[in-house]
Formats: sequence, C-alpha cells, structure tokens
Amino acid sequence: MRAGRWRAPAMRGAVTVLAVVAAGLVTAGLAAADLPVIGINAAIVNNVRLRHAGDAAARTATLRQRVLLNDEVQTGGNSQLQVMLLDRSMFNVGANARLTIDRFVYDPARGTRSLGASVARGAFRFVSGQPDARGTAAIRTPIAAIGIRGTMLEGVVGAEAVLIASGEAAIGPAVQSDPATASLIILRGPGARAPRGTAPGLIDVTAAGRRVTLDRPLAAAYVPRPGAPPIGPFRISAEGLRLVQALLFPALAQELGLPVPGASDSGFTPFTPGTPEPRRPLDPRAFPPGAPNGGFERGSGPQVDPRVPGGFGQRDPAVNQRPQATAPAQPTAGTTQSPPSTRPTGTAPPQPANQPANQPTNQAAPARPTPNRPPPGQGPPPPP
Repeated sequence: MRAGRWRAPAMRGAVTVLAVVAAGLVTAGLAAADLPVIGINAAIVNNVRLRHAGDAAARTATLRQRVLLNDEVQTGGNSQLQVMLLDRSMFNVGANARLTIDRFVYDPARGTRSLGASVARGAFRFVSGQPDARGTAAIRTPIAAIGIRGTMLEGVVGAEAVLIASGEAAIGPAVQSDPATASLIILRGPGARAPRGTAPGLIDVTAAGRRVTLDRPLAAAYVPRPGAPPIGPFRISAEGLRLVQALLFPALAQELGLPVPGASDSGFTPFTPGTPEPRRPLDPRAFPPGAPNGGFERGSGPQVDPRVPGGFGQRDPAVNQRPQATAPAQPTAGTTQSPPSTRPTGTAPPQPANQPANQPTNQAAPARPTPNRPPPGQGPPPPP
C-alpha cells in the first residue's frame, strides 16, 4: 500500500468486543497496564505515535491498536489520526497535534457517558457518539475550556489559530495573540438535515472567567492569549473553514495539490510542554473554492451516518471533480484497423442443435450467411 494512504479496519466487530471489556469502568491514577481500553485507532496516515501513561517514550501507532485512558496522541508533519471511542464518538487530529483523553466513563446499559480530553496544540475534530441529556464531554486547550452537549466541533490550537483568526472580520490582525496557546473553536453541527428529534447541540467556551455559548452551526469563538476572554460568537468565513480542514486532513489536501502546513517535515519532533514549535505561515489564498471541507477519503474508514443520532445530518460538501473523458484507442505503429462491419443487423444465425448457446468449443464456428454485395464501383441493388 502506498505510503500516506488511508488504511481502514473493519470497525464494527472490533468496537463491539472492546465495549464488552471496558464498558462502565471509571478509573484514574492507575498504571498503564491497568488502565481501561477506551477506543481504537480507526485510521492512520504517516507519522503517528502513542505514549502510554508512565512511559518515557512514545511508540509508533498501528491500525486497530487499542487506545488506553491517558494515552497521549502525537502526530508529525503531514500526518493525521482518527480514534473511535467505545460510545462511537470520534476524535480526529491533524498534523503536529497533541491529544490526551484523560476521562472516559461509558455505561451502555444506563445510557450514560462522560469524556474529558486536552489538546495541547494542533487541529482537532470531535463528533459525539449518541448524545443524551446525561452525557457530558469537555475538551481543554492550554487557555480555554470547552463544554460539549451532543454535537460536532472543530478547533485549532497554536500558530495556525492565530493565522486563521487574523483573517476573520470579527478578529483581524490587530488582536494581540499568543502563537503557542491561541485557541479557535468552531461549532459544526447539527445541520439542517439532522434527523427529526435530534437534540440541538451547543458548546460553551470559557476563558478568563467569561463564557461564550455557540448554538448555531459555523459559530466560532477565539481565545487569543492567556488571561484574555473569548471573542465571539462570530460566524467563521468559508476561507477560514477551508484552512481548518486542510490542517485536519493534510494528506487529502496534499492529494488535491493544496499546500499543507508541515508537509516537508519528514521526521518526528518530540513535544516538550511549554516549548512552541516553529510554524510555516499559511497563505489563505492557497485554498480556492472546491477545497476539501472535511471528512476522510471515500471508503477510508468509518463514516458518520447522517441518519442516526451523532451524525447530525451534516455532511461536508464533496470536492467538485469532473469525470475524465476516455480518449479513443489509437492504432499503434505498423498496424491497421479493420473497418466497421457492414453485415446487416438482424437475427443472429442459429446455434447447432447439439451445442448450447454461448458454450465455448474448439470446433470452427458455422459459416454465417453473407449478404449479396454489388461488384466494386456499383451501387447497392434496388429494394425488392
């Protein structure tokens, strides 16, 4: 399989088995060997590593690998990962990201679930599995807390968040931002085609003692630096949203010929908390209309079903691609092509009585009656 292509497992059976093992467990502060399984690596591209709690070094992540509580996800340049949790929630992280899921409670019998995660840097997407009134989820960035109630959201932490926010009319370049901790959060669902009865999702973004609620799709909030309150809500622009998608799915953006942040990073740089990483600036003009608006390659892994709760009926628009016309075959040098047959159309000649139709045989085919043809230079015979 070519490097950089998505590799997707058969997820349904794997998640069912894991749910039986770990459903309903509440754990904290245990050794890595005793920590419960909370999900599985559903899709991997390029350089992704996992570091178990208590381990000094991270190890290369593998497809279908079980993800434990307190595992730290680390992605390199032009890399991405999708994690499916036991309650069928989805976490996607893009290039140069750091994610840790440090709280996960799931009891399918009672229908309760609780999740807590932290994103130190990079782009991320979270899609709730099967939201209910008692389910709670929270994601923390270095300077903001995000409370989630049954929905889909995306976010960016770090220098790319500063770049995207500076291009938004509601923010602009004059706002003082910290490139190591700035956080941009966007509500993506539920969409207009959500199933009837789906509870409307919303998220609360809290920083510096102030809370901003996002309750409309594409509503966004921006926390520029430590100690600053959230700015928003405001509607993210189409160009800003394309930049977020390119950060989330760099491999797909690269296949479409779009510049990808960190695409030239061939190695993996260990992350030290508090140490900002140099970032290559992005050019927002490099993402024209038709750029990918999220989602994995078609057939690459488990997809969110818009017909069930958790999918929210909001599919990202597909990339506009025109079918390529097939050129007619050209004759090779030294060969000639036979002219089209002039045999009149009609009923095919009968098959021999002792041979079934379409049955291969080594015998010569019976001679077909040929129509009367005029001598060269004469027109066709007059009709009877």
